[in-house]
Parts: sequence; C-alpha cells; structure tokens
Amino acid sequence: MKNLRIRWIFRHDETQRHLRLFRVLWERGHVGDGKGYSAKLAVGLTPRLIGFHRDTRTDFIVSVLGLRVHYSRSYGGIFT
Repeated sequence: MKNLRIRWIFRHDETQRHLRLFRVLWERGHVGDGKGYSAKLAVGLTPRLIGFHRDTRTDFIVSVLGLRVHYSRSYGGIFT
C-alpha cells in the first residue's frame, strides 16, 4: 500500500444518524488506468446492533454492536 493516510473526523452526522470517528485512505496501483484504485475505510458509531447495506459492488456498510464500518473503492479518482 502506498500513500496510507488517516484522517480524524469526529463529527455527528444528523442525516445518517452516526458519529464519524476516522477514515483510512490508500491507493493500490495506478489510479485511473483501470487496474489501480483508491480505497476508503471509514469507522464510526451508530445506534444499531447489527446491519449490512451494499450500495454498489465496491461500496458497503457493516454495523456490529454499534460500530459502523464503511468501505468504498474508486477506480477513476483518488479519495481525499
């Protein structure tokens, strides 16, 4: 992994009803050439015991005992 970054967020999201704690961001390969990608793993707290939601094949949210983990990939651009 190159360009591994950790961003502290620590803010409450009223719309999605969770507390965002931090994000981990990284790139694999060369982003934009169809082989490499940019990835984001966001961690937060939510008032759910268990849950799973998948938006696309590269984006999903898992909640277990109040801990919310959101994983996302981008093949065309870099997450900031």
